[in-house]
Amino acid sequence: MSASRKPQATSHKPGRGSERPWLEAIVVAALLVLAGCGGNGRAPSNVRLEADTDSTVKVIWSVPVDATPDKYLVYFQAAGETTYSLVAETTANLWVHNPNGATGWYRVEAEYGTQTYAAGTTPGTVPVWTDTVTLAELNASGNSGFGWDRNTGRGRTYSMTDIGSASSADFYVTDFKPAYLNQQPYSIASPDMGPSDPGNVVPTGSWRVSTFTDSQPGENVLLPSFSQTSYFNYTDILHVPCSIGCFTADSHYALVRVISVDVENRSVLLETWYQLLSGLRLTRHEAEVRSPKGE
Repeated sequence: MSASRKPQATSHKPGRGSERPWLEAIVVAALLVLAGCGGNGRAPSNVRLEADTDSTVKVIWSVPVDATPDKYLVYFQAAGETTYSLVAETTANLWVHNPNGATGWYRVEAEYGTQTYAAGTTPGTVPVWTDTVTLAELNASGNSGFGWDRNTGRGRTYSMTDIGSASSADFYVTDFKPAYLNQQPYSIASPDMGPSDPGNVVPTGSWRVSTFTDSQPGENVLLPSFSQTSYFNYTDILHVPCSIGCFTADSHYALVRVISVDVENRSVLLETWYQLLSGLRLTRHEAEVRSPKGE
């Protein structure tokens, strides 16, 4: 009897060549997903601030290298607040922000699809606070001049009898009387008035020229724009505490808060807030905010 023949079952195993189109499709799809999620995204850099007007802020940044974001997001955190708020979306590399008198910090992010990349710095406009200092009246013992460092915004006292202070002092305290008299009101005055002051102790020299507002309603007000009808070469201290705006020779705004006047010891106790951005008259701050963060 001959054995019956049956078809032999064969296994058709795909060759390696037949796998390649599927593998390539998977790789391409993965790359597309990564690109859509911002896998190659980069952050903006060199975020910096300028005064656009005396009450608006120009935020500028450098675009990412070898990457093109869909757009940029600009955030602002006002002094005294704990979170950032979105204030602009733009495809440009600058934005002008009107903070409505507030000061704070700025963050810029680049957006790629659903991913964002934040710049590494958050520059701000919060004025630099200088803690309480005592200034002597011009003819008393001690320094009667005061000035701010243009790089740090910190203030310190200077001697008005030293010509070396001429390039540093932004104001001084005087009663505009001869040395043998001691009368109120004391005044905050521009240093260039020193050589002609009746106190007769300030040497002739190229002293700075500053101007001052009358006393303001409070320390967190928006200072007036500079004008010859709003700023003067001296301001009397008529009550304490009082807040006086200052506009320096190089166009910086600052706030001087006089805390007390000690006539017996011929001295004044004060603190200040100095705006580092030239031309910006924003000096608003919160009690707990004493110096800028970020840059």
